[in-house]
Amino acid sequence: MNEITVFFRDDDLGADGPALRAVAELLIAERVPCSYQVVPLQLDDAAAAFAREARRHHGELVAFHQHGLRHEQEVRGRRRWSEFAAGRPFPDQHADIAEGRRRLEDRLAEALDPDVFTPPCHKYDDTTVRALVELGFTALSAGVRVDPAARLYYEAGHRLGRVSFLGRRVSYHGARVPGGLAEVSVCVDVDEAMDWRGRKIVKDADRLWREFEAGARRLPWVGVMLHHERYVAPERLETLRRFVGRLKADPRVRFETLPALVAAVRAGA
Repeated sequence: MNEITVFFRDDDLGADGPALRAVAELLIAERVPCSYQVVPLQLDDAAAAFAREARRHHGELVAFHQHGLRHEQEVRGRRRWSEFAAGRPFPDQHADIAEGRRRLEDRLAEALDPDVFTPPCHKYDDTTVRALVELGFTALSAGVRVDPAARLYYEAGHRLGRVSFLGRRVSYHGARVPGGLAEVSVCVDVDEAMDWRGRKIVKDADRLWREFEAGARRLPWVGVMLHHERYVAPERLETLRRFVGRLKADPRVRFETLPALVAAVRAGA
């Protein structure tokens, strides 16, 4: 029986609220570790206090990382939720990442894991990687796909040694990207409302399980991504509860933290 390593990542931590608390309390109660990605300019006082307290009392189950600076940018006059795509110059990217880190160090103190960076919308380029390395980050977390087309694209990118080409990012999940950063990325998006073709979808527990199995067949580790702000309806929380319960009941599954997997990549595992 092959072991399957699973990690959870929750994105867009900014404001405190019932949805954040519900997701965090569910995962803590189930003893499932989760890494929370914090948007520096959106972080309010209550959410910062939550992060510090959660880290103090449940340090083995929670970690907090930087998620851009503002989680948006303007590209050719249009607002985009990404922040480090579209060829932004090195000084701009470097300055925003540095400002975000300073803000989180000030607000979160020892609760912040300063080594891992999650680019909004999983978009970045070689300039982003260079800025992260210069600022002392050791890892990034983005997204990885497992469909045949994506796997062929990644393989071509690896042979070329590229962070991106043909306008798309190349995933190095479980290894180092060109430039030296460790990459540990997610493949199951629990709260995805549309697939990559733009078609509306509903993620129930059965569909999530199929996506988990697809990732487990092709990846060294399976990352599960949440967006806690979408858990305002009881049925969404119940779907997450059922999915977590099924993972816990599977004897193959071992839960791990994102920082521990980063350490494994850096150690050459």
